[in-house]
Amino acid sequence: MLKNFDRDDLVKLWSLVHERFNSTEPIEDKERELWVELKRLFEPDDDDILWKLQRYMHDPLKRRLYDTCAIHHVSTERGHAIFMLVEKDYPLTRALMTLMLSNKLQVDEYSMMANELLRKIFILANITR
Repeated sequence: MLKNFDRDDLVKLWSLVHERFNSTEPIEDKERELWVELKRLFEPDDDDILWKLQRYMHDPLKRRLYDTCAIHHVSTERGHAIFMLVEKDYPLTRALMTLMLSNKLQVDEYSMMANELLRKIFILANITR
């Protein structure tokens, strides 16, 4: 689905969902899933359980860049998945970033965005905390 989205579509979807559920709780499971995923994408929160689950993300790890909407996707065969906007910083652990660097980033074709993403993750993984 992300291959068919461009960044404007994603931002419009977020604004619609944010407007709808910012003041009310989503009731249906699909609504809740959409709200949670988009909120994680646009408004990352260090207290979100997703970031605590990183320690369970091990090889085999897949990484994909959807450059039309500037989303980076990390997933495991066990079903753990993280969607991230390329330009945002997320509370990734050093272990996960190192694992991400050791696995190939899947892209449709070479792009500056992919190169910058790899560089950013490399720098963040090597910063002493």
